[in-house]
Amino acid sequence: MWHTRSGAQQFLAAMIGQVKTRVIYVDTAGRNNYVTGRQRGTVKTNKGGVLGRKETITDLPEKIVDKQLADVSASAVDAVDAYGRPTACATRITSVTAPPYDDSRSDVVDDTRTFTFKVTVTSQSWEYEPLAKFTSPAQVIDWSSAQISRAYDGSVTVTSKGQAYAKLHLTYVAGNADLADRIEFAMKVLTMSCGNSLSARL
Repeated sequence: MWHTRSGAQQFLAAMIGQVKTRVIYVDTAGRNNYVTGRQRGTVKTNKGGVLGRKETITDLPEKIVDKQLADVSASAVDAVDAYGRPTACATRITSVTAPPYDDSRSDVVDDTRTFTFKVTVTSQSWEYEPLAKFTSPAQVIDWSSAQISRAYDGSVTVTSKGQAYAKLHLTYVAGNADLADRIEFAMKVLTMSCGNSLSARL
């Protein structure tokens, strides 16, 4: 069924749920899957001795942080353009997933002596933008100008200019040569038949 544009679209969409995929959104600075966030924290100190006990809590200065996510996967794609119009010559990356990438840490320093004690607990958290930043506004593969490449491990990648990103890379990790052949063929059906006709309808 992947010998037609609509068939190729349906096949590639079905493969999203059957093989591992990787998505890389490359911004104009060359950063992959770049997110920003905030680092927050508190320091809680308990001091005590023969004269009693005292607890203090102090907020750490908030910091802007960033990172590049290593493992973003497509979980759904649709044959629509950036405006949501059905077309066989564009593929919208509708939703993506990734392992949790927010982080937190707690460090304890216990300075207990014969007659006094001091326990300091430093708690920090790193909270980043949600994955929705990669799909809103919609990021769409334009098959009229997309490029296809295949790696030694059988992975097949389509690369396209994004709407809010300099480049999009969508990789299907096929797992075997036969499936990689079919995925690559479906992609080639789209690149070869779409040409400059993004208005082609399903």
